[in-house]
This record gives sequence, C-alpha cells and structure tokens, in this order.
Amino acid sequence: MKMNREKGQAKKRNMGLKGRMLYGILQVLIPVMVIITMLFWHTRKVMKQEYMRTTQSRITDIANKIDAKLQDIYSVSDNFAANDQLDKYIEKEYSPQEQMYKKLDIVKIYSNIFGAYDMLNQRERISAIYTYKGELFNFLDPNNDTEEVISRLRAMNIEDPDLLMKFRWFPIQDNFLLSDEPGQVRERKAVMGIRRIYSWQKARYEYVQLFALKEQDIYEQYRELAESIPGDIYVITEDGSLISSSSETAVEAGQISEKLKGVILGQTGELKEGWESLGNQMIQVKASEVNDWKILMVVPVKAVTKEVDVLYYRIFLVMVACVSFCAMMILYLYKSFMDPIGKLNVSMKEVYGGNLNAYVEVKQKNEVGDMIRYYNSMLERINTHIIEGLQADRKKKELELEVLMSQINPHFLYNTLENIVWMSNEAGRPDIGRTAASLGRMYRLSISGGQVIVPMEHEIEHLMAYVKIQKNRYKEDFEFDLMTDMRQIHELFSLKIILQPAVENSFLYGMAGLKHPMMIRLTVKEKGGWVIIKIMDNGKGMDKEKLKEVRDQIRFGKVNKEEEEQNRRSTGIGLHSIEARIKLYFGVDRAVSIFSKKEAGTLTVIRIPRITGADIDDQGNLIKSGSKGDREYPFDRKNR
Repeated sequence: MKMNREKGQAKKRNMGLKGRMLYGILQVLIPVMVIITMLFWHTRKVMKQEYMRTTQSRITDIANKIDAKLQDIYSVSDNFAANDQLDKYIEKEYSPQEQMYKKLDIVKIYSNIFGAYDMLNQRERISAIYTYKGELFNFLDPNNDTEEVISRLRAMNIEDPDLLMKFRWFPIQDNFLLSDEPGQVRERKAVMGIRRIYSWQKARYEYVQLFALKEQDIYEQYRELAESIPGDIYVITEDGSLISSSSETAVEAGQISEKLKGVILGQTGELKEGWESLGNQMIQVKASEVNDWKILMVVPVKAVTKEVDVLYYRIFLVMVACVSFCAMMILYLYKSFMDPIGKLNVSMKEVYGGNLNAYVEVKQKNEVGDMIRYYNSMLERINTHIIEGLQADRKKKELELEVLMSQINPHFLYNTLENIVWMSNEAGRPDIGRTAASLGRMYRLSISGGQVIVPMEHEIEHLMAYVKIQKNRYKEDFEFDLMTDMRQIHELFSLKIILQPAVENSFLYGMAGLKHPMMIRLTVKEKGGWVIIKIMDNGKGMDKEKLKEVRDQIRFGKVNKEEEEQNRRSTGIGLHSIEARIKLYFGVDRAVSIFSKKEAGTLTVIRIPRITGADIDDQGNLIKSGSKGDREYPFDRKNR
C-alpha cells in the first residue's frame, strides 16, 4: 500500500512538472498572440472602410447612369402623352376581319411616329399601348396581342384609377409581350413600366403606355463594375423586389435571397453608407434620385481582407508550430519514463481482451525496463502452458480417432467373411479367391506404414479393392465409374481412408430396395488450391427429413438406433469420421457436404487442401505453415 502510494505521488509530481512547463510557455505565447490578433483585426477594419470609400463613388456613378436611363424613359413618355398623331389610331374600331389593318397601323405608329422622334434609334421606345377600348398595340411583337397577354396586363392592374398619370414600375419578370422567348436570360427578362395617359379635351384616360425595359439594358449600366469586384450588384425596389442583378441566378429566380432582403428592409436611417451584415458580407447602398429603386453592392468580407487574413493565418501557424515544438521537447525529456508505462498499459488491455501475444518491446535499462521484462516472461509462461494443454487435447482426440479407425478391423472383417461363407456355397468358383485377395490388399493399404497422409493413388487403390469386393457380391446390380485422370493426381496426397467410407455410404442409403443397377461415379479434381472429391450414385436417395438427419450426423456424430444397426453391418467409420479427421488435421470446417433427392440419387462432396510431397516431412507428417520456407497452405489461411 505504501509503495503504491509513493508511486502515485511520484507520477503526480512528474505530471505536475509537465503541466507547469507547458503552462509557462502558454503564458508567454498567448499574450503575444492576442496582441497580434488585435493588430490584424484593426487592419482588417481599416481595409474594409477604405474599400467602402473607394466603391462609394463608383456605385454613385451607377445610380446616376440608371437615373439617366429612367429620365430618358420619362421624357419619351411625356413627349407622346400629348401627341395628337396617336388619337386617330386609338379611336379606330377594328373588327375581327380587320386585324391585318391593325397590324399595319402598329407598324406605322412604330416607324413613322416613334421613328421620327428617335431617328438614331438610341432612346427607349414605348413597347405597347393599351387603349380605353381594350385594344392592345404591341410594338415589340404585333402578332402577340392575344387575350392571354391582355389578361396579364389587367393582372398588373394597369387601369387602377388611383394611379392617375403616375409612372409605375413592376419587378423583373418574363417579357410576355414577346411570343418567342430569347435564349439569353437577360434578354428574356424585362422590367415593366406603365403610365396612364389622360386626355383633357375628351376628359378621360385614353390609353396606357407600357415600357418593357430589358434587364440586359439595365445590366449594361454597371457591367464593368460588376466584373471587377468579387461580389454581386443588385437593383431592387423599396419593398425588396428585384429589378436587376449581376448574378444570373438571381435574375433567373426573379428575386434576392430572403436573408439579404430581410437585412435591407430592416435597416433604418439613411442608406448611403456601407455597413457589415450577415456576419461575412459588406453591403453598399445607393438610392435612386428619380424613383424608389436602390442599388446594392454585396461583397464578401473575405474577398476584401484576403491578403491580410492569409498573413494572419501564416503567423498563427508559426505560433502554433512554436508551441508544438516546445511541447514536443517537454515530452521528449521524460519520454523514457512515460512512454514505456503507456505501452505496458495498452498491452495489459489487449491481454485482458484475449490477446496473449501482446508483448512489450523493452529498451530501457532501469526499473521500468525490469518490470516490462518480468511482464513479458509471465506472458511467455502463460502461452507455453496453454499450448501444452492444446497439444494434449489434440493428442487425446487423435487417440480417440485411432480407436475409432481400429474398429474397421473386426466389423469389416466380419462382413467380408460373411461374403466368403456365402460364396463358399458355390465351391470351386474363383471369385472367392479374388475376394480374399482384395480384402488382403485393403488391409495392407489401410495400414500404410502407420502414416496418416498417403499418396492419392494409394487411397484410390484402397477404394478399388473395396469396389472389387462389392462387385463380387452384387454382380450386375452394381457398377463403378472412376472419372479421374490418374496422371493429374500423381503428385497429390490425401488423408488416409476417406474415399472408401464415402462410397460405402452409397450402399447404406441407396442400395436397399433399388430396382435397377446402381451406378457409383467418383471424380477427383483440383480447384483453386483445393482437391474436390465427388461421389455420385443413382440409388434410392433420401427425402428432406432423412437428409437433414444425415447432415446432423456428419456434423455432430449423433445417430439413432437404426443407424447403429446399419453401422454394425458396415465399416463403422462413416462420413462423420471423415469430417472430424479433416478438421483435426487440416483445420477445415464443413469439409463434407451431402445432397440427395428421393428416388434420384445422392451426391457426396469432400473438400481437402491441395497437398503435394513438398508439404509433408520424411515421416509422412504434414509440415506446419512457416516451418518450411515461406510456404502457406489454404487451410492455414482459413484458420488465421
């Protein structure tokens, strides 16, 4: 207890020292950084003010140009408000059959009356006239005087008596006076202006003048400035409706953003000075002298202060680098103590999670190093104990399987002798000798010098000896087909006695009650580092319930009483033994698969790794991965 308390106090002292050193560095660097930040902040403020003063005169010039454009339109409107030449056309009655005459009159008005006033074609002309009789003279597109166009004019409330002769402008919209829309958005959009004209002689409002001012014409008044600034320019009405913009997106949408609109409408007082809004944008405002329009210039603050911001960030990074370097130096001074303790802590967490190979690299030659060495030695002893236990369990399983395999002798011998007795009733027949010879050959191959891994050729030869015995018994009721090229499997090795039990399985589940000769076919092929063995028969097959029972037997080794009785008449090894031995020696799960259909037959598939002579030692044992060069087997990769 006392020792642990002393270690804890020492750790606190060391951590306190590190904290005090870092705190001392920060006490020096933080005030310096605050002073630098204040200087840069003041510089940014001065730059923004200077930028606003510079652009104030330019935006005023834009406002003057737009005002001049509007004054010209008002002059044209005043000039034709008292023009008697239009009276005879306004008073005309056009029947549906005289629409062609109306089109000719529109051309005459536009060319003779308006053209004579503006021979150089430099002034804005009246776009349309809507008379008190409901006739529309569309000078932009004489054929486009449909009811739809007239209804849109009426929707603009052009006959409102409260307007008197006041000029009224509408926000940007599609120019509905044109039947063919231009491709360019600025040519397609227009600002509509209307003015009712009163006749004192007739004491009534004679017609409404309509000016369709293209957005492109307004944009030309400030295009040069818009292309030179890193922001956007807007022309809006007093209620925030859009008239024109350097942003085609805003022109297409026909409005400004709600956030910007809220800022403009919420501003009180004179709008002649620029102010900062939305946190990151500067806005310059200039009001028109002839109507309620306002010219806005919106510029991001970052675009104005970009150079000084970059310089500030560079200085900030240098300061951060200095702090980081000092911190690294502090950490380096006692790294020899803290780093090993940290690694030991991580290793202990891994061991707690089940990783018993989490050794800690040790370089120190002090008390901490000794502690880590003792820790590594403890892990090594634990691993040795676990490995010895696993080896003992493996040996136990091998002995159990050897006992299981040894059962082949009495059971199969009993069955073969029963065949010999049966054939001895026919004394003098040579097949008795052949059966006995095949039996002897099988036993010699099954012994195989005590080796577990044998050449694939020996395994097939062992199977063929078994097939000859069964052929002598079943005669024409049984045929065997070996669909394997012996030259291709010449260099392959296999686990001992895995083919014969699989073929015997066909007799157990396929021969009883079969009304036609049973054909068993064996194929052995290589595929992707594996050897695939298929045993297919055309026997009785199994239904789904029986097939599930057999599959459970392969996996878990459980059999019912009927199966035990069948095994007493067979070799007793079965498919479960094949599955268990392949898993034991190769570490392959689900090595044996079986498929069957009632009255159709059964297919058994055995999968083992591809093994050659280079994979076994002189005693016939399988070489483990990594023990011979850098060779690695498929089953090793799976287990990993």
